[in-house]
Amino acid sequence: MVVIYNEEFAKLEFDESVPCITWTPVKFVTGEKWRQPFRMGMDYMEERIKEMPDLGWLNDTRSLKTVKMDDLRWLNENVNDRAYKFGAKKVAFVLPENIFGKLAVKFYVEYTTKRMDNKFQIKAFNTLEKAKEWLKAKSDIVIEEEAIL
Repeated sequence: MVVIYNEEFAKLEFDESVPCITWTPVKFVTGEKWRQPFRMGMDYMEERIKEMPDLGWLNDTRSLKTVKMDDLRWLNENVNDRAYKFGAKKVAFVLPENIFGKLAVKFYVEYTTKRMDNKFQIKAFNTLEKAKEWLKAKSDIVIEEEAIL
C-alpha cells in the first residue's frame, strides 16, 4: 500500500494488488481541503493508468457524514471530466453508515449516471472486500452483496 495523501480530514492510498486508489474521508471538510486529495489522486491515477489500464477508484465512505452540494458538483464536473479523458472505468463505493453520507453518495451517483458522456461503471457495496473484488474483476461481474443506495 502506497500512501499518496494523508491529512487529518482524508487519506489516499494506492493498492497495487487490486489495483485501485482508495479515498477515505476522516472528518467533514469543504472547499479547497475537500478538493486537494482528489486533485492529487487524479494526478497519481493519470500517471499510473498508462501502465495499469484497469486501475480503479475506491471511495471508502463508511465514515462520511455529509458533503456540501458545491463540493459534489465540483467533483462531478472536474474530477469526472478529467478521469474520462485519461480512461478511468470503474468507481466503487463502500457505503456510509450515516444517512446524510448515503444521500451525498446517492446524489453523486445519480448525477454522474445521468450524464450523456458518463463512462464509469459505478457500484456500491457494504464491505471493502466486496468493493475490491468487483474492482479487481476484469468484467462487470455481479457481486452477491452489492449494496443498494
